[in-house]
Amino acid sequence: MLVFRSLVLVLTSFILASCVTVATVPLQVNVASVQRIDGAAMELRFLARLRVQNSNDRSISFSGAAAELQLASGQTIGTGVIADAGVVPRYGDVFVDIPITVSGLGELRQATGLYGAPDRKLDVTVKGKLQGSTFNSLNFQWRGELAIPKQ
Repeated sequence: MLVFRSLVLVLTSFILASCVTVATVPLQVNVASVQRIDGAAMELRFLARLRVQNSNDRSISFSGAAAELQLASGQTIGTGVIADAGVVPRYGDVFVDIPITVSGLGELRQATGLYGAPDRKLDVTVKGKLQGSTFNSLNFQWRGELAIPKQ
């Protein structure tokens, strides 16, 4: 009988402890910038810089990220991934850089009608996710404009 009472007491304390644990506020992920970087002859490369903010009282680890670059029509024209791990400090933020590759530059220009366009700019969306070790994943999205080089 003493063993049964001890077991009930231990189980009750575990249940109460789980009710008292502090809930984690989701991380905020915003695209800070998208800039062109060097690539091979038939591809464009961009660097999507994410600002990840943590408004929790404990640091949160992440284990990678993925992103895709879409035209305004929703067509995906480029993708990128990183396997870099990091930590977002408590009440702090970090930058996470994801290189995005767009292959088939000629096809992209023809599909979007950029040949001869005066401003050579595209309305795009960057969508992706930040993978965490203490959370499943966090999706993000950004809409903006990218300048496409002449050559």
